[in-house]
Amino acid sequence: MRIEIERAVCEYVLGLPLKSRRIILRHLRTLEALGSLTGASGIERLGGDIYRMHVSRTYTIIFRICPDQSRIRVVEILPIDLAHKRYFRYR
Repeated sequence: MRIEIERAVCEYVLGLPLKSRRIILRHLRTLEALGSLTGASGIERLGGDIYRMHVSRTYTIIFRICPDQSRIRVVEILPIDLAHKRYFRYR
């Protein structure tokens, strides 16, 4: 699958420490390598076409699968505590 990342998300990630950026990038590459989300570990459906993936108990990636199923659009990357407060927005 092809990963698309919104500009605000890129700016947020670029502001993070190098170690955090590497960890997030590794998780995005794992997501990109998946052929299908069925049975994928650590990925949870929030509602509709919105999913989340926890990153090392520190961050959460919230993403949308585009209808053609060949693209994933990263909507937000948040610290895990803030993400838990915002999940209701995607349900």
